[in-house]
Amino acid sequence: MKTPSRLGTALAVVAGLLAQPAPESARAEGIDTTRPYTVVVGPPRGHAPSERVDARRTGQSKSRLPFPPVDKWRRHAGGTIEVPPVVDEAGRIYVAMSLPEVVAYAPDGKEVFRTRLGSAPAIAPPVLTSDGTLLLVTSAGTAVGLGRDGRVRFATPLGQRGRDLDVAPLARSDGSVVIGGRALVELDPNGGVRARASLPERAVGALIEGPDGTIATGEAGGVYVFRPPNPPKKVGTFGGPLRRGAALEGGRTLLAVVGGKSLVGLDLKTGLTHVRAGDVGLGTYDEPVAIHPRGFAMVSTSTGLLFGIDAAGNERLRMVLDKGAQPTGPDPAAAAGTAAATGFFNAPADARSSPALLVDAEGRVAFARHNGRVGVARPDGNVALASERLCPAPVAMQPAGDDKLVVVCRDGSVWMLGI
Repeated sequence: MKTPSRLGTALAVVAGLLAQPAPESARAEGIDTTRPYTVVVGPPRGHAPSERVDARRTGQSKSRLPFPPVDKWRRHAGGTIEVPPVVDEAGRIYVAMSLPEVVAYAPDGKEVFRTRLGSAPAIAPPVLTSDGTLLLVTSAGTAVGLGRDGRVRFATPLGQRGRDLDVAPLARSDGSVVIGGRALVELDPNGGVRARASLPERAVGALIEGPDGTIATGEAGGVYVFRPPNPPKKVGTFGGPLRRGAALEGGRTLLAVVGGKSLVGLDLKTGLTHVRAGDVGLGTYDEPVAIHPRGFAMVSTSTGLLFGIDAAGNERLRMVLDKGAQPTGPDPAAAAGTAAATGFFNAPADARSSPALLVDAEGRVAFARHNGRVGVARPDGNVALASERLCPAPVAMQPAGDDKLVVVCRDGSVWMLGI
């Protein structure tokens, strides 16, 4: 179902507001109490209502990952894909394309609706809100809210555009949504701007729901907490560049890959950092970090290894995800932390980063490598492949229900894997 005229009208009304700059400090905006509002609160529902599954960006799937995974169906969205999909509680999959369109697929692969987003495509991953609204942020600087039928509920100008809005939005439990990049904008459940604040540096990765407000990680490594009406507060720094943001472990520790070479934890209460894993000569670390249900960090490398590392820096898990990474047995004479000491021989590292990992309650890990190798690994290290090359460039994976995994690729293909 296409709705170009409805959205086009809304965009025409708000187009003149797009050039307005964001204020330098947080600003709450008034609400007309004479208008009736219906507000649904609570955590957004779905198998994967946001990028990295949940608001802490852990990559933890509440539904069981398929093992062994097999191809159930494939669709082509009709354009390229650059951002992860989201999946609601019924298993419906929402895919935003590089064209100004979003398409919804039923669990069986049938197209449910297709809606055009004016003249500008989504620049950030979509997100489902507490009331089930699908929110998309376009490169023209508009937040578009769609109902479950694909019809436009609201189109709100944000005062920013392009890369200044490409951070994954955060849908909060009170029904609001925080959007960010160079600035942070908080929308109420009906799409109205509730607060706005600038950041000292451009945010990267995804906004995170923290114990004291919305957490934003900056490209230079700064960490900020935003709780309107106060402006963002800097609570610490990772001390180096971040590319794809962080994940929240427990209630106070942020974990991120810094400079591609170190896994670093930051305590939100004290601002102190500690290095959990440094450069071990096994290629760069893929970003972002995933959090295992047992509480340790999981990170893969560009050479195809997967490590689980606890708060003390101890190795809790080791798996081989790519054929180029082969265990050889550790060399006791080798210097600590080197490739020889870890017991692996590796093919040359590929500079391309792989999509983020997923992990379920049983410890099964879903992975999609930059070379198209897609599979699921059990805790005992047994790996079952869906394909050696599912597609040339996987973008993201999301859980889609028990024993279901959806994979989207840059070429526009959407794959459902099951058992």
